[in-house]
Amino acid sequence: MDIKSDREKLIRAFDHMVENVSQAIHDAEEALAPTIDEMVHNAASIAENFHKLSREESEHLSKTLKRDIKSANKALNQQRKELKDWLSFDLTLVEDKFIELVARAADKTWLDFRSFENESHQADSYTTGEICSAGTLCCKNCSQTMNFSKTSHIPPCPKCHATGFYRVIS
Repeated sequence: MDIKSDREKLIRAFDHMVENVSQAIHDAEEALAPTIDEMVHNAASIAENFHKLSREESEHLSKTLKRDIKSANKALNQQRKELKDWLSFDLTLVEDKFIELVARAADKTWLDFRSFENESHQADSYTTGEICSAGTLCCKNCSQTMNFSKTSHIPPCPKCHATGFYRVIS
């Protein structure tokens, strides 16, 4: 398999995990809802089998999904803004399905984020080569922004070629 095929496989698997976590949240009753870690673990297991991922690939995508859910929750709760602000650009560029899935996954009424809120800020860092869901990232080195309209691999900064980024929350 070539590098492009491997990357596409990981992108499809990540999107599949987002769908599974969102569906798990939607289907669960509040009193009996599993924790976010359990939902992500279950989604990762399904994606691992369905997309023939290694355990390492599955665990990496799990961490990426948790980071994105945490980031969306932080934006929605701290600033009380719409998901549009978290994405930081026109929603017409983003698939409606993704917006619905992330919005449902980030809904505070469904999730207990106490453990997420206590995690270090390192989880908010994005690095070249990682998978990133739709939104805007800013280069830590030169402040160049990059807009992603769908799940993608993060390239080096187009301006300075640095590899560290953070999510823009406007």
